[in-house]
Amino acid sequence: MKKIIGLFLLILCCSAVVAQSEDVPLPKNLQVKAPKDQQGQQKAERKMKFVAGGTIGFGVNRSELNLKLAPHFGICPGIDFLCIGVGGTYYLNYYKDPFSGLKQFTHIYGFGGFVEGYIWDRLVLHAEYEWLRFPALDETSHGVLLGPGYKQNVSDMVSVYGHILCPVYETLNGVYGVVEMRVGVNVTF
Repeated sequence: MKKIIGLFLLILCCSAVVAQSEDVPLPKNLQVKAPKDQQGQQKAERKMKFVAGGTIGFGVNRSELNLKLAPHFGICPGIDFLCIGVGGTYYLNYYKDPFSGLKQFTHIYGFGGFVEGYIWDRLVLHAEYEWLRFPALDETSHGVLLGPGYKQNVSDMVSVYGHILCPVYETLNGVYGVVEMRVGVNVTF
């Protein structure tokens, strides 16, 4: 009986080793894609890809109107699931005090850097550092935002994306809300 159990365990271990050595296919976004030219022949793919794009956003409530412009530029260094980039930010804030009627325009500008990794197919994880200057208050703010996102390709070069980012660090309280929701466009070349 001991020999039969030993033989059974040996067969089980060998089958586990053989099963581990099989090739497991990668997700579609991690597989190597070989593009084809007009004649159908495979052509060599560039190692690095560049991404340019940005977001346009606005916010409205009873006494405020915010307009945001945030262009960015990134590099995908030879692997499709990672992108590193820099960008700028500009806010135009219009505020009207509901009690006194005082109207005020505020300009806020800054820059930052981001790292974005594709987790699975179209889902991304986005981390961003942002420095903002508030000239009206004569103050600056540093913030780190982190959160998931979704990317949808419109064509081979153009994609739209959305992020839901949470501030994990900020030096001035109240710069960011509980979450930052962004929608934007990327062009890959």
